[in-house]
Amino acid sequence: MKKRIFNKLIICAALSAGFGLTLVQAQGYQPIVGGKNSDWLFTPYEFALQSDAQDTQVTVQLLEKANALFARSGIALAVVIVPSKIRIHADQLPASNPLDAYTAGKYDNIVKALTAGGVAVVNLNQAFLSSPLRQSDTPLFLRLDTHWSPSGAMLAAETIKVGIDATPALKTALAATAEEKFALTWAKQKSNTRARDMVRLMPPGSAAFPPEQILSFKVSKTSASQAGLLGGGDNIGITVIGSSYTNKNTGYPDALRYTLQRELLDISLPVDQGPWYGMDAYLRDDAFKTRKPKLIIWEIPEREFRSPPNNKYRDPRYVIDNNEWVSRITSLLK
Repeated sequence: MKKRIFNKLIICAALSAGFGLTLVQAQGYQPIVGGKNSDWLFTPYEFALQSDAQDTQVTVQLLEKANALFARSGIALAVVIVPSKIRIHADQLPASNPLDAYTAGKYDNIVKALTAGGVAVVNLNQAFLSSPLRQSDTPLFLRLDTHWSPSGAMLAAETIKVGIDATPALKTALAATAEEKFALTWAKQKSNTRARDMVRLMPPGSAAFPPEQILSFKVSKTSASQAGLLGGGDNIGITVIGSSYTNKNTGYPDALRYTLQRELLDISLPVDQGPWYGMDAYLRDDAFKTRKPKLIIWEIPEREFRSPPNNKYRDPRYVIDNNEWVSRITSLLK
């Protein structure tokens, strides 16, 4: 079965939109902060603002409503929030742009609010901050790119597995899906990665950045697919949906295949569409209608919490009234 069924939805977003900015916002805006070491780059869009608190609260409330709707439809939902690179690697920020207290605490505050509202949240922030890899030669985020490194993708998948096992509803849903056998092999030496989205946003004439090296891994299936034997993948019971962090090129979907020992449907959507339009589109697609999953793992970058469905800075094609979004998924999940 072709895993990526959203080709019609996956388009090339403008580079500025790659950081959650519309072209209007990006005019006259430099979306790059150079690290204190010349081989690190960050986007200032990850710094949270107290003026975003109301929109963040709206996002939390919408996720609480969505969680209840999925539960009533017999689908377990795990929300995975990707922590901001500027917090995980705050030690690499320049003295002129330190991590402020509000941004430092925002992730944990979101997790507390969602947990209080009954949403199963996987706390990647805690796992990432306590990982010895954070300050190793294989850091959790790419130095020259927005996304997590293979090490970060694998740690995310390992943390998600722990979170599922610790949450009865998620554990039950996982147990109801077909188990497969996947093997993991780490490369013996580092290799260059082509991922360097922030380098492309540097002003003309900026100093050249040498290729970044990563330690990659490979995940391979070692058993005959039970899902395939039962009809072209119809028995796949897990959907992993999210932003470009869920793109197969990051290694995250394969990392989940290994840690969960399950085949899954992975859907990565460009940031200009955002998580809300993306989820709505998935629920309308035959991939959902004909193969309703037991478990959905919904990855959302922390910075997206300031952007509920009606965010005025989103591409107008993907702006949805907040109440209308709830009405849509209510109808689609009946």
